[in-house]
Amino acid sequence: MKIAMPIAASILLTLSACSDVEGHDHDGHDHHDHEHEVMTTVILTFTDIATAEELVFTWADPENDGSPVVDDILLVDGVDYAVGLQILNELEEPAEDITPEIADEDDEHQFFFTGSAVEGPATGANPDAVVVHAYADTDRNGLPLGLENDILTVAAGSGDFTVTLRHMPPESGNAVKVEGLAEDVAEGGFSSIGGADDIQITYSLTVE
Repeated sequence: MKIAMPIAASILLTLSACSDVEGHDHDGHDHHDHEHEVMTTVILTFTDIATAEELVFTWADPENDGSPVVDDILLVDGVDYAVGLQILNELEEPAEDITPEIADEDDEHQFFFTGSAVEGPATGANPDAVVVHAYADTDRNGLPLGLENDILTVAAGSGDFTVTLRHMPPESGNAVKVEGLAEDVAEGGFSSIGGADDIQITYSLTVE
């Protein structure tokens, strides 16, 4: 079920994402060489774990003109959802799925889930939260990735739900993606961690 309702939300999409990557080999995984990957569409799929019913919510700027259409996220109270993300470049024909590149470079990327509606690793305790986030996947080093997640609705109400994809390639041969980054964001914001945002978008989320 897809509910398309444009909203005036605070939205930032960094289009020059995942800048030049020189073919690294991490534990036998070759990274794709790519330059200034364009990301025009973010798709969130919420699957009710009990019933398998799917709810799909999209942020889309397919013409890359700064006028996105954003779905409000509408969820049911007391439900545990498995949440997957898909990232597209719809300037290509056919649309290019960027998600496999993020998965391939999982040791350089991490999604963070913040906002007034959220309690989770990247927010810490939030008495006003209507959803609780937990990571449901890890990268090759056992650190959180965030392409797959668990969202539990815990109260009726509304708030902001912000999705940030951080790109953190190694610097001077040292890993930038390390343990505890979500907790660092909760304590000190995104300026407290390395790397740069590939995507940061804010949805309006309501639990009924």
